[in-house]
Amino acid sequence: MPKEMIGVCKYCGQTRAVMAQTQEEADEMASLDCSCPGGEAKRRREELKDRLSELIGELAPEFGWDPVTPEVFKAVAAIADSVADGKIGSATFSIDGTSLKIKRNAKGIAIERSKTIRQGGSIEK
Repeated sequence: MPKEMIGVCKYCGQTRAVMAQTQEEADEMASLDCSCPGGEAKRRREELKDRLSELIGELAPEFGWDPVTPEVFKAVAAIADSVADGKIGSATFSIDGTSLKIKRNAKGIAIERSKTIRQGGSIEK
């Protein structure tokens, strides 16, 4: 059962009261809740991983997408972390006939998976 504990941000050392079961959990929660640059970066990475789960991971079928293998998810997540950290400006992946784009913009990080269906043909003279 969770109890009130003092969590310590692992990025800047600020403390805050949180409800947790272990000190490790309390520190993780304090880090995620902290407004320091490290805490903000951690939140961006976590939110990005949540979006990846919806677009290519275990939650993808709920959103109408086919999931990728755990190995592919791990590889894409590692590159997504580099985008979140500002080390890479953008990345585009071709996955099972779809396109996954992750890019930094003025508001933060944009991520989208899209599929284009083209139909047509030509008529000879």
